[in-house]
Amino acid sequence: MRIASLMLMLAVNASAHDVHRSTAEAEYNAATAKLEVSLTVFVSDLELALVRQTEREMSLAKTPAAEFDAQIQRYLGRTFTVTDSSGKLAPLHWVGRKIDKATEASGDPEVTLFFEVPLPDGLKGASLRYAVLCDCYADQINLVHLRNDGRSAELRFTRGSETAALILPK
Repeated sequence: MRIASLMLMLAVNASAHDVHRSTAEAEYNAATAKLEVSLTVFVSDLELALVRQTEREMSLAKTPAAEFDAQIQRYLGRTFTVTDSSGKLAPLHWVGRKIDKATEASGDPEVTLFFEVPLPDGLKGASLRYAVLCDCYADQINLVHLRNDGRSAELRFTRGSETAALILPK
């Protein structure tokens, strides 16, 4: 019963914004052979996803940071995955998170998640599955700005269209 009440409360809070989106910046760093990612989401959306994952209360303000971060990493391990050119799932290395100061005072702040994905062979043949929050919202839109070696591309992901090759224009 407590979980149902908590889910209802989060669902009401999550409706504070009409747009269900996340945005990511992903840059391949050839010197370190890593895809460096910063992913921004609404705190209320992230908390809802973690409550569903854990089936217990998860709050950025109340849950111990180490536990909250571990659950974020577990969630990203299912919803933001990179496959290298050999088809192998690349590991995600957590860097940290930061509340967006510009939205902190609003009723619906955003948080940026920072992590790296090792890709020793670069972006060639790599693909991204970006399904963050698609399990929570049918109208979820995930955008990524991909950069490498002076080239860039914008990729868009939605429920049912969650995977794409990491290809940049020539």
